[in-house]
Amino acid sequence: MKWPLKKALVVIGGSTLLTMLVVLSVYSIYHQFKRKRLASEKYRITALVQTGPEKEMLRSVYLAELLGLSVDAPKNLYTLDLKKAKLALLSSPLIKKGQVKRIPPNTVYVDYEVRKPVAWLADYRNCAMDEEGFLFPVTPFLSPKEMPEIYLGLPAFGKGEDAYGRAGGRWRVPVQSRYLTLAFDLLRFFDDSAWKEGLRIKRIDVSNAFAPTLGRREIVLFTEEELLIQDHSFIFPKILRLPTRDYGHQLQNFFALRKSMIEDYKKQLSTAEQNIRFSPRIVDLRLSQLAFVEN
Repeated sequence: MKWPLKKALVVIGGSTLLTMLVVLSVYSIYHQFKRKRLASEKYRITALVQTGPEKEMLRSVYLAELLGLSVDAPKNLYTLDLKKAKLALLSSPLIKKGQVKRIPPNTVYVDYEVRKPVAWLADYRNCAMDEEGFLFPVTPFLSPKEMPEIYLGLPAFGKGEDAYGRAGGRWRVPVQSRYLTLAFDLLRFFDDSAWKEGLRIKRIDVSNAFAPTLGRREIVLFTEEELLIQDHSFIFPKILRLPTRDYGHQLQNFFALRKSMIEDYKKQLSTAEQNIRFSPRIVDLRLSQLAFVEN
């Protein structure tokens, strides 16, 4: 059936007007609903729920502070901008990744992962680092751990590069330098070594590993091992001075030397009647095939 042009225009115009009225009505109802929801005490935030790979690694009070939440001045759940909340969460140097969601009527849900420390950075106080070189404070957020220290010889925190290309540490920015790469390589070398049993790495000093003169160029390892002889404990600290190149070969030589040193210790201490911690012994391994032991 064909309609006259005038009638067709009236029908189209009427349909368009009706559609607009329906859309405006729905928008008005939704707008009123949002306004009532924002004014309702029902949606005031009263709880924060956290999850992650490890249970409650950080206190909920700390997470609430990051998100700008306060018991004294509770926010409406729907005034919380989720994108800004995620950015606030990730502003913490402790948090590797995270998400923030709303759980109506009054709960904020936070899922996050904390950076895992692998070593202390001895250049700064209370500063640990993860395997990617990101820095973060430990106390009072995490329980202190027994970890090796790494000393890189970095400038003061936040400062620019020194003459050797080392920049001062910063939160949320990984340390990227050949010094740290070398220190991590040393840690992996010991982790993979079958000879490391009983030997603990206390500190790795690579601050002079790339010094311009051979006389100053070295890696210094502070180690400690414990021998139990007839129920008594004997602690033997050692300071190993290693070359930057071929340190692996020199460490293998040290492990071979260490076996005979341990047997010698056992003979000498077989009649000891108390626990003893000895003074550090320096073992200089910087020259290939040679070891200078200072008693």
